[in-house]
Amino acid sequence: MRSDTSARLPWSARGLWLLRFAVTDLRSRISVLKVFLACLILGVTLVAATASLYRVIEQSLLEDTRALLGGDVELDTNEPMPDEALEWIRASGTISLVRELDTMVSDANGENFFSAEILIPDAAYPLYGELQLTPDLPRAELTAQQDGLWGAIIDPLLAERLGQTVGDQIQIGAATFRISGLIEAQPDRSLNANWRGLPIMISDEALQAAQLIQPGSRVEYEYRVQTDRDLTVWLNELEQAFPDARWDTTTFAERSERLAERLDQIATALILIAFTTLFIGGLGVANSIHAYLDEKLGTIATLQTLGLRRAPLVAIYLLQIGILGSLAGIIGGAIGLALSAIALTLAGDAFTVSGSNGAGQWIALWAVPLLLSWLFAVLTAYVFALPALARALAASPAGLFRGKVQAARHEPRSWRVASYLLLAVYITATLFWLPSSQLGFMFLLAVAVLWGLLEALIKGLQRGAKALENGGFAERNFARRLALANLHRPDSPLRATLLSLGTALTLVVACTLLVSTLLRALESTIPAEAPALILYEVLPDQIDTLNAGLESLDPTAETELLPLVRGRLGAINQEPIAEILADDSRARREAMGDEYKLSYLSGNPEDLELVSGEWWTSPASDGQPAFMAMEDREAKELGLTVGDQVEFLVEGQTIAAEIKALYRQKGLQTRFWFEGVLQDGALDTLIGRYVGVVYQSEPAAQQSQQWLARNIPNVITLSTADWLKTAGDLLSKATAGLAAVALISLMASLLVLSSVVSVSRRRQLYEANLLHCLGARHRAIRLSMLLETGLLTFIATLFATALGALIALPLATVLLKLPAGDLWWLGALVAGAVSSLALLGGLLPTLQALKQNQAMLLREG
Repeated sequence: MRSDTSARLPWSARGLWLLRFAVTDLRSRISVLKVFLACLILGVTLVAATASLYRVIEQSLLEDTRALLGGDVELDTNEPMPDEALEWIRASGTISLVRELDTMVSDANGENFFSAEILIPDAAYPLYGELQLTPDLPRAELTAQQDGLWGAIIDPLLAERLGQTVGDQIQIGAATFRISGLIEAQPDRSLNANWRGLPIMISDEALQAAQLIQPGSRVEYEYRVQTDRDLTVWLNELEQAFPDARWDTTTFAERSERLAERLDQIATALILIAFTTLFIGGLGVANSIHAYLDEKLGTIATLQTLGLRRAPLVAIYLLQIGILGSLAGIIGGAIGLALSAIALTLAGDAFTVSGSNGAGQWIALWAVPLLLSWLFAVLTAYVFALPALARALAASPAGLFRGKVQAARHEPRSWRVASYLLLAVYITATLFWLPSSQLGFMFLLAVAVLWGLLEALIKGLQRGAKALENGGFAERNFARRLALANLHRPDSPLRATLLSLGTALTLVVACTLLVSTLLRALESTIPAEAPALILYEVLPDQIDTLNAGLESLDPTAETELLPLVRGRLGAINQEPIAEILADDSRARREAMGDEYKLSYLSGNPEDLELVSGEWWTSPASDGQPAFMAMEDREAKELGLTVGDQVEFLVEGQTIAAEIKALYRQKGLQTRFWFEGVLQDGALDTLIGRYVGVVYQSEPAAQQSQQWLARNIPNVITLSTADWLKTAGDLLSKATAGLAAVALISLMASLLVLSSVVSVSRRRQLYEANLLHCLGARHRAIRLSMLLETGLLTFIATLFATALGALIALPLATVLLKLPAGDLWWLGALVAGAVSSLALLGGLLPTLQALKQNQAMLLREG
């Protein structure tokens, strides 16, 4: 070979020569780099999938926020707006009214019952978007009366549940309806799972025929407004014109912000998990490239000895890393985008994006995530491979004459500066990618703290091992002394092993605890004494009839009813809420418009968990503020604590209360979501409806549900079994997604650990055979290896269990509101199993190789 060949070639030919040499050299030992590719592909797959899904969903949900809201402004109230307010609004824009109420619907035979949301839109509906119906006829025509039956346009999913189709009959309240059409697309349809029921559109005349509205029935009036004026000015003028009005006001801009905020939270969590897996994969890249370059040290030294200049040598190995990173990025990105496309296909029409932007939109939704996936794969490859490459290229060629070439212990200063600059670019790109830079920064900070703790642990172990060895612990025990020496000597694999093993196991433990917590929550959602039915909208004069009817059907049935009073917050500590929030018009409108669901404790059927303060046993006293317990999230938003006083406005009356306690809802087991619980007697004069539960067998519950639908049609019943199935389906999908992510992370971690083993295996094998040639017995050598591996496994498991639990338990408690403290043993079991499988599994081939010819192994280095 001519050493100066590349230097005499022109630039284009020189580049082609470097590329050909890099590929040829890479192909000779590509098997060593399988872990390199696999680690990067797994991480990039998750990053590409989550990023593209986020972009598609974001475009779909936020493409037209006015249509999502149904107008520029939405005003919600539980009674019709006064005529003067309607005239004021019409003078500055267009207004549309949709009345909503909940009821039960059944098939014509009265066998299958489901809760539904009755919608009565006016002629101006919808202001934005398009209501798509099947058949494509005017809504007024479809809801008109024909052959003595009123028309009902229903949701296709509700029709499927009822086993009915267009032309069939259904029972709503006291009237029989004909299914005249299906709601294919509704512009203002809620984006969240709607527990109130699927929609049914009917006419105002049909509503009267169904006799659904009784004295005390709750009807919601949703006014949507379309205006060309500045919304902030418009809302301020509306508030000045009607200062005493308490309408729940939402603008399309606020809806967009809320959607964007929620999307950012979900997307950031998913992408953070993906980046965690990519980071774990980066550790595998570092270990894999270390093993690869360790085998190439002789080649590098030979090339330098033969006169190959440093610049082309550096270019060759940088090209190799770039080729591998690009290959992993393209493969992982393509797989991730394919998984994203499959998920969107399975979701059907839930997330659709109009094609108005053509090629530009396609590029933004698919080409950009693929390009960024490739970029992150290449960046990850260089960030984690550069230090090992720098030490390998800094190896002295003189080692060829000593029989062994060793990498430099530290990379040169120029390489260290380049590594830091590349790391800064990587961090900046990560923060730019994540929807929430704040959470991304916290993630990077957590990784830095994790590595800092690991570094401290490593130094502590090295000092401890050296002290034990010098302190007589290993005296006259060769295996023990050798194991301790392998932990603290200068070229010990302890640091590389624990950094990779500890980081990967910590993240795996955290993910395991979160997933297992969700799985357990699904299995234990309903306790043994769970009610069979949940009742809503029971009027006071219907209680005796309801109790008598349920008792006649099932004498063993137990019914518990709680009053439900809806009020709006008027004052905090004797100061009007309007004055407290005078400087924040948006917060003031939200606080004055929100309705609080108030009730009594009455046996605590919700199993509310006390957070602070204490419950009471006495009834409310006349002329004194009633004791009240407030839901902890509501109290936190308002800055309230035990001892504060609040006033609620209920139907023109003021209810004064002193916060005596704060409580936490029970998550999935919660049925009524009361924001406040007061002393018995405090609400007696204001009770207009009740909610409750019925304890009985499931067959009896089906009979009770049918009887209630026929005899007290305004009462909404929810079967616990149906509710659980819906909740279970939602949670199962989320859990399945988390489990899939956890499995991929676990696979990446196992690959990382296998790369750790591959790095240390050659060293162990060489040193073991050298010791055997010097007189050490195989039994002592094997025992020292087992002691070293067992100690590393135990330390890594202990560290990962403690830190992984420290990460996962607060997340489960604060975000999921689920207890997970008693599952720490599962994290320890996973950490121990994974580390043992990787380290001991890698040790067995090394022990087997000790039986080979020592002279041959030593000649191979």
